Amino acid sequence: MNKSYYSILVSQATTNLGFALYTMSVTLFLFNTTESTAITSLITFVSIIARMLGSATLPIFSNRIKFRTLLITSQIVQLLFLSSLLFVYSRSYSSILLFYSFVIIGVVSFFNGWFSPLKSTIVKSIVSKDKRVQANSLLSTVDQTFQFVAWAFGGLLLAFLGKSITLEITLCLILISLISFLSLRTQDNSKEQINNDSLLKSLTNGWSYLFKNPKLRVLIIMDLIESWAGMIWIAAISLAFVKEALHKGEPWWGYINGAYYLGTMIGGFIIYRLSKKLQGNLLFFMFLGATLYGALTFIYGFISNPIIALIAVVFMGPAYILRDLSQETIFQNEVDEQTLSKIMSARSAMVQFIFMLSVLAVGTIAEVFGARFVYISAGSLLLISAMYGSYQLLLKNKKMEHKENLNY
Repeated sequence: MNKSYYSILVSQATTNLGFALYTMSVTLFLFNTTESTAITSLITFVSIIARMLGSATLPIFSNRIKFRTLLITSQIVQLLFLSSLLFVYSRSYSSILLFYSFVIIGVVSFFNGWFSPLKSTIVKSIVSKDKRVQANSLLSTVDQTFQFVAWAFGGLLLAFLGKSITLEITLCLILISLISFLSLRTQDNSKEQINNDSLLKSLTNGWSYLFKNPKLRVLIIMDLIESWAGMIWIAAISLAFVKEALHKGEPWWGYINGAYYLGTMIGGFIIYRLSKKLQGNLLFFMFLGATLYGALTFIYGFISNPIIALIAVVFMGPAYILRDLSQETIFQNEVDEQTLSKIMSARSAMVQFIFMLSVLAVGTIAEVFGARFVYISAGSLLLISAMYGSYQLLLKNKKMEHKENLNY
């Protein structure tokens, strides 16, 4: 791996670690200030909408500005707006202050929505095809490790240091990320590639390509089905399952969340070690991971023993990472950098839109049918997605190849 790749690695780790600490900090601030769970829960809603808009509108800018410049701009804007939260924290509650807090949350999330599509595109441009599985798995392992640390110890930081100092730590992390981007050297979307497409064309190019390319069309349909299942890790649902199905309290809620992150860390490390074997069989391993993840989620919905539940969640992590990393590498291998940035932006926007709808619906579903039903139905959706993709991309291809051989 080259120096530019490690710049991306450091930037992703520090950005996501900082974002986790910032989320905990601003959540605690709004909850203590307003004493309203409803207002505090709007943080997730506003963040998802803003991130979705950021991803959807990214092609307008990526058509005209170099990816490296966009990443640096994104970090600078986030740094400035996060800094203004220190001013907000020092003031007494008012409706204007509350409104400004959500403006900050919205702006930060909007620019954070640029990171993932641009990161995937730059990794494609700086890492050779035979090393992309290894590169993506290392990024995932480091990222999951830092997020595990953030969510596991963020509460302790807030308890001992307070929200202002925790936010200052976040600012330092974003600053490290920015410095790392300044050292990034890449040939991405060079002057020859940068164009002046119309606003409408810039916005729709990625969407149209996603549905014109047969392989990517199947992958995005799988993504949309799986996005509905993303609701299982919403805090309120996972907590309800721990209480209703496992008959345990908040400590076990923390253990379950920690076990999932531990599983994703282990999965990323295993894939990193076996990357050469995976590289030539990405579709097979993607469907293997998707099937295992769906099956484990489905089984999890029936479990009542907390120890068995903990073990199942640990195994979910590697299955999810196997599916996710294989799929991301397939996207990177399928198209050029300029097209990739557009389709990853469109994909991110669609996935977040479906996830937002599932967030709105899941509370009612859990209330009417119970938390167990949420996991059982999510597991069913994941298995349907895996079977659909397997049929479209594996079985159909084999049938076509068989017919061609007979004709020959």
